[in-house]
Amino acid sequence: MAHSPLIKARQDWRKWVNTDHGLAALLLVLVAYGFIIYPLACAKDTTNPLAASAFSAVLVLGVLATTRHKAVRMGMVTLAVFAFTSRWLHLLIQAHSVHVIAASASILFFSVLSFLIIQRVFSGGGITIFRICGAMAVYIILGIVWGELFVLVYLFDPSSFYFQPSSQFGEPPVSDLLYFSFTTLTTLGVGDILPIHPIARSLTTLEALVGQLYPAVLLARLVTLYHK
Repeated sequence: MAHSPLIKARQDWRKWVNTDHGLAALLLVLVAYGFIIYPLACAKDTTNPLAASAFSAVLVLGVLATTRHKAVRMGMVTLAVFAFTSRWLHLLIQAHSVHVIAASASILFFSVLSFLIIQRVFSGGGITIFRICGAMAVYIILGIVWGELFVLVYLFDPSSFYFQPSSQFGEPPVSDLLYFSFTTLTTLGVGDILPIHPIARSLTTLEALVGQLYPAVLLARLVTLYHK
């Protein structure tokens, strides 16, 4: 009887993890990370501990919210540990090669995460509000993935993007490239950052296409399938 509260807490935790509630929690953390914490924390300092901590929270929730299969979850844990280690290593060792590894690890983790979330959204059980939140989370993840891709392009060729002369940012301008990614994804197109390199232009065009098709095709379909 002494251990009953602990057992109950463990059962409640497993129940929460094995339902779709984690998708809504992941969406909230992604919004805070992508639109509040990261832009403010990394506006001039790309190695801010606050942004790295928020990134770690996204990794944890991402692992918990993706799949019930133990083998797949262990694979996601491995990817999360790789992304976590490389991000915090970059915080300590501000080297070009470490940043390349950290960005690549983030791209790998978030790409697999988006695939698993979509898989969970369309799994058996019907469309719920939590699954719609999961699909919305994938939309934000797409912006983050493309932002990291732009960072990789910049790391290999800093002249790949044109920034307004008055722009002030750290090196590389991670926060600015994440902002550019989301303005491209939503086809806002402010024009204060322009892709110059052919690869940067191709990535920009592809992101704009995905940004138009994803809400029109997938999100709209999910909303029509949703029943209260």
